[in-house]
Amino acid sequence: MCKKDRLVKRFYSAGQSLLELSMILPILLLLCFGAAELSHAILFNNMLINMSREGANLASRTTQSPQFIIDALNHTSAPLQMEVQGMIFISRVTGTDAGSGLILPVIDEQYRAVYGNGALLSRLWQCPHWETNGNCTLPVPNATRVVALPFSLKLGYQVYVVETLYDYNPLTHLFLTTSAQLYSVTYF
Repeated sequence: MCKKDRLVKRFYSAGQSLLELSMILPILLLLCFGAAELSHAILFNNMLINMSREGANLASRTTQSPQFIIDALNHTSAPLQMEVQGMIFISRVTGTDAGSGLILPVIDEQYRAVYGNGALLSRLWQCPHWETNGNCTLPVPNATRVVALPFSLKLGYQVYVVETLYDYNPLTHLFLTTSAQLYSVTYF
């Protein structure tokens, strides 16, 4: 009798383990997919931060054209698909005398990637008209080109602002059902 009881007990405990696994497995898979999704988004965000920093560094220290810098950043951005889902803006802002000693930051130049997601707009300043080569046609009065910076500029000082934007599409759509817009800005 004792041997038969052990066999019955072993049979029921095997079924119990299978039942526990079937209850816990969806939760474990959800946690694993969530961790993978979060790490993927953090990776893409860190890449955008590095791209904006490198772009600002290149814009302020080299004589290369802004379009060359944007193209170089786009070509080195894998696994990001910047030419399809992203956009890079390079803006030059100068401290300009507005009269009575007031110094305002004014956009002197703004460029964007020729190939990119045109629906992504600059958060610094939105150009009213883009040329086909990625240059902004600036309006004539300076008052329309004043931007808000997190710091003040002295008269004649210039700063380059590089913005990188990316439409992040989730891997699994379990947590995010729509794309999230990743953004980074660097002032140099």
